[in-house]
Amino acid sequence: MMTKTSTIFFVLLICIFGSWLFYLKYTVMSIEDRIRRAKRELVIERKNHHILKAEWKALTSPERIQKLAVRYLNMQQVEPSQLLEFDPSIFHSEKKKYKETKKLSKLVREVLSSKGFD
Repeated sequence: MMTKTSTIFFVLLICIFGSWLFYLKYTVMSIEDRIRRAKRELVIERKNHHILKAEWKALTSPERIQKLAVRYLNMQQVEPSQLLEFDPSIFHSEKKKYKETKKLSKLVREVLSSKGFD
């Protein structure tokens, strides 16, 4: 037979579990709401990513960059004679490699001059 003390104990236990389940239910609902919002934001960001990717492609197209360079930087095309002058010692510290680079430089000049790129 149940006594008054055990009845009060079980009533309190049921109230505690009921309160805990109530708290747990609303915590889960809050987390589900945050997940739904995050998924919606993710869809929006994916759409924006495609738009930004297309804009970036348009902004960085070589034709556009060349037009802007000509318009604002007064840039001119590089002449072949400008490419011939360089200091190979920057790239090679050893004498042997420097001599080989000098020979290669001489060979390049000869080929370009024979092609008419003086």
